[in-house]
Amino acid sequence: MLRSSDCWNSTTHKEIIEYSSRLLWRFIQPNAKENETEEAILNLTGLNKRELNMLANVRFLLSKEVKYLLNEIAPKIINRLSKESIYEHITERGKVKGRIDWQRTISARAAAGNDSSLYVYSRRAQIFDLPENRLFLYIIKHINEKARNFVTEEYLNVTWYSEIDDGEKWREKIDVIASKTNHLLRNPFISKIGHMLELTDKAVDLTKKCRPPHYRELAIIAERLAFCQRSPSFYLKEELDGNILEPLNKDTIFEIAVLFKTINVAIKSGWKEKHVGLIGAALNSISTLVKNDSELRIYYQKLPRDMARISKYGVIMADYGLSEKLRRPDIVLEFINGQRKDFFIIEVKRSKSRDYLVDGTYKLLGYLKDFEQINKGDSTLRGFLVGWSGIPFKEYINNEEVQLFNWDNIKEGLTNILETR
Repeated sequence: MLRSSDCWNSTTHKEIIEYSSRLLWRFIQPNAKENETEEAILNLTGLNKRELNMLANVRFLLSKEVKYLLNEIAPKIINRLSKESIYEHITERGKVKGRIDWQRTISARAAAGNDSSLYVYSRRAQIFDLPENRLFLYIIKHINEKARNFVTEEYLNVTWYSEIDDGEKWREKIDVIASKTNHLLRNPFISKIGHMLELTDKAVDLTKKCRPPHYRELAIIAERLAFCQRSPSFYLKEELDGNILEPLNKDTIFEIAVLFKTINVAIKSGWKEKHVGLIGAALNSISTLVKNDSELRIYYQKLPRDMARISKYGVIMADYGLSEKLRRPDIVLEFINGQRKDFFIIEVKRSKSRDYLVDGTYKLLGYLKDFEQINKGDSTLRGFLVGWSGIPFKEYINNEEVQLFNWDNIKEGLTNILETR
């Protein structure tokens, strides 16, 4: 397989990152790290509730508070779990493991038909089911459930945050969190603690009054969790101020930049964005725009249903048991006007190498062949290849099946498409 040559220097890399910075909060693919930037990501108003809560939960799991809880506070609490001592009365035959209570023993023997083998004795017992321990168990269980949820197949292509210099992916970090909390929940003392159904202010306030400092620190983390649960948008704005995601892979950066340029050109061409999605989230389209009577849906690494339904190669692969997964173009534009649907596939290649660009063009032609049934009705299917440079400039030609552009002139091709619809 041909590989893209590194056609960027550090200045180019920085310029592309800066171009994408305003919209890069949409980026939740599995290969992201946190990168300090001057621009804060505060505008989350376009997200739906599920996506907002998802981001808040991921951010909380990977926060410094949870890290401190699992590495510092939890071991101290487990080793010095708060408890109260009480005396309980035990009735047994023959075996006495405490101080005999003769008055209770006589009453018990009489009730049992003068059974002289019965004894009632008192024994000191420790109670761990206290408010501060219930709060501790609630937080650990909450973290464990969220962590286990995010490492399932459903979130395989979802990411939001990573802070490890070695490039460890966020799902790998959350996998560790799930493992640590699993270990804590298996502690035998945990089984002696009652369960809280919800996080309450009363439980937090009682824990704040505990004498051991690690419980007071637990209360602070509980307040952060409550903030995350009750006001995810404000929690994210606070957490993300001054930070941005930077994809580790330069090819992915370029794909994202082309995606954002497409959205920006659409808006400048008179389209109005009515829905904003997160890249990698459950919904297919990451942006839906409207203009007059037309609707434009933009997909990244996903297929519109109409394209997935008519894939020629997908049927062949499934028949031979090779794969049931369809190959997905980098970007797909779906124009909807009444019953008519027109599709544009955008294949992105971060290269100026002739061989690599040729390889990308053949890949694009393969997509057009795979989904060619679209052209049998009133709808159309066309394609763009976007390279970094090295493609001779040609003006946009309406109704041309395949056209090639560079990063510095793709705007002209996109404008021609978007302004005429």
